[in-house]
Amino acid sequence: MHIEVGFPGERIVVIPQPFLDLIKDDPLTGDLYIQSLGQIAHARHHLIDRPGGCEAYTFIYCTWGAGYVAINGLKFALRANQYIVLPKGVPYSYGADENDPWSIYWVRFDGEKGKIYARIMSSPTTVLPSVYSRIEQRLDIFENAYAVLCGELSLERLNYANIAFAHFIASFLFVDLLQTSGDQPSHAEGMINRITHYMNENAERRLTLKDMARYAGYSESYFYRQFVRQTSMSPIDYFIRVKINKASIYLIKTSMTISQIAAKLGFGSADYFSRTFRRIVGISASEFRKQDFRL
Repeated sequence: MHIEVGFPGERIVVIPQPFLDLIKDDPLTGDLYIQSLGQIAHARHHLIDRPGGCEAYTFIYCTWGAGYVAINGLKFALRANQYIVLPKGVPYSYGADENDPWSIYWVRFDGEKGKIYARIMSSPTTVLPSVYSRIEQRLDIFENAYAVLCGELSLERLNYANIAFAHFIASFLFVDLLQTSGDQPSHAEGMINRITHYMNENAERRLTLKDMARYAGYSESYFYRQFVRQTSMSPIDYFIRVKINKASIYLIKTSMTISQIAAKLGFGSADYFSRTFRRIVGISASEFRKQDFRL
């Protein structure tokens, strides 16, 4: 079974053709403009097959799991923390690994600059998580562009989203500059600070105790004991609370549905997310949203 769209919690925005005709001639962002964008999580059986190619370039960023990309007969594995830009006008396909289905952010875009990005980002490239990786900041840029395009479209909104996308893709192309810009994070020292930062940066993933211990550089048993000693809770319990904290922000600040938030944060199902949210917060996610900032 192969599925192209319709995954639980899937998000997608498609720019109508009249707006594309308007923006492609705009002097501000006509050289790099979004046609559509979206996000899917743990997308089992996901497959996109374009034997005739596509009239736009496609940027794919895998945040979890694994999949593959085949371009004109040449096949690449695409795993967590890797990205690629697919060329236009060339046969391609991409899909999720059957045993470890991926979570991806994707953007279809066009413009004169598109062929430059397609050339220099033509193979899977890795952005490893670290205290300087700023994964959360990068994804916030995507979310900002997505939110703007979900509103009533206008030339101003399109230009803003396109400029945000240019920033988003530059954060991959010039990752060292993004990592070193601004003040160095104060959480860079100390095992607990480093691992809690790692949790925040990877809240959309399904981190295991093994993942966390490996990142911290300790055995699972030693890492677990040290974490509980300093936080009075297990690493997994803490990580779930990180997810719920982010979910609370999404409930208040975005129009994402509960199902979309659950999928984005890797809860597996909306029911499991709802039960977990109520257990930790004390009220349902829908009631929390109604309370706004009065809670």
